[in-house]
Amino acid sequence: MHELGCAPNVFSYNILLKSFCDNGDRGRACGLLRRMIEKGAGCSPDVVSYSTLIHAFFKEGEVARACDLFDEMTKQQGISPSLVTYNSIIDALCKSRAMDKAEAVLSQMAGNGVRPDNRTYNCLIYGYSSRGQWKEAVRVFKDMACRGFLPNIVTWNSVMASLCKRGEYKNARDLFDMIKVKGQKPNIVSYQIMLDGYATEGRVVHMAELYNLMLGDCVVPDLKIFSILIKGYAKCGMVDRAMIIFNEMRQHGLKPNVVTYSTLIAAHCRMGEMDDALDKFNEMIDHGVAPNIVTYRFLIEGFCTHGGFLKAKELVFEMASNGIHPDTVFFGSMIKNLCIEGRVGYAQVVFDLMVSIGLHPNVIIYCSLTDGYCLVGNMEKASRVFDAMLSAGLELAL
Repeated sequence: MHELGCAPNVFSYNILLKSFCDNGDRGRACGLLRRMIEKGAGCSPDVVSYSTLIHAFFKEGEVARACDLFDEMTKQQGISPSLVTYNSIIDALCKSRAMDKAEAVLSQMAGNGVRPDNRTYNCLIYGYSSRGQWKEAVRVFKDMACRGFLPNIVTWNSVMASLCKRGEYKNARDLFDMIKVKGQKPNIVSYQIMLDGYATEGRVVHMAELYNLMLGDCVVPDLKIFSILIKGYAKCGMVDRAMIIFNEMRQHGLKPNVVTYSTLIAAHCRMGEMDDALDKFNEMIDHGVAPNIVTYRFLIEGFCTHGGFLKAKELVFEMASNGIHPDTVFFGSMIKNLCIEGRVGYAQVVFDLMVSIGLHPNVIIYCSLTDGYCLVGNMEKASRVFDAMLSAGLELAL
């Protein structure tokens, strides 16, 4: 450039900076930034220079380096970020789940007289939701609403999911209904969130009503929607209704996956319909859907609780031959759940099955079974299990 009689300025340096960053050469980009600082005058880095390099570090997951550059820009170089820059930083921090740093940037933003906008709030809500900090997500949403900002559909969905996770289904539904009031339209994710909330709670009447509303809004159900409906009906023991949905799903040209099949198998097992459960198990294999450890767990627990010890044992060996090896955690979770439900006799069957295939129960399993017998008032058997634990050389940690 000098040979052509042109002096490089910040604009030319920024183009070069971006080129280095786009090619993943952050080292040379940092060196160039230092050179710009040394040259000063018309070559001094500006907000674009720093934003380019900060974005590059965030993209590679180097959050600390990106934050150091942001601090250098604002505190050492005295460059005031624009709303766009602040939002980019907050968005990157939220995607990196560095919510404390994102809140610190928000505070700095307010202190510098830059007002947050829709994107600022949307980023924060997404960040808190992705970390499972549902209370914080709702707090930011309320602050957003108080300031007169209109959320986008992603934000509506994030907050609805947050409320459902906290069990606040009524508030989530109020929010769902408000989407239309505000002139927007729920998308399929909005329906998935609310339907799943109702299914989880076993509120099948509300679930059916919302599903019909979805169809009325011309939203075409997908595999996830049908799986949610099947889960809801299956959980309430309405296996016939679950099967109707299952067949309706196929009529839509959708293929059931392992989750769908496992849900139906679990429902049949809970109802003691073990022949039907096996039929569905064989059907899924025939259709090329491989059962997973959850599928086997439902079947094995089902046979253990309905007099099919030998079949349960056969399934244990079958799953092992398919590369899924049951361990103490696999059996321990079944025993614990059965004991909590007061079905300690069935938990004992699972315990015996575990021992019969050569696995050694750990302290947690022995304690679950002991607590189960105590729960039903059978102190004699509780004492026997405890003694067996001690005889096995296991002791409670104090």
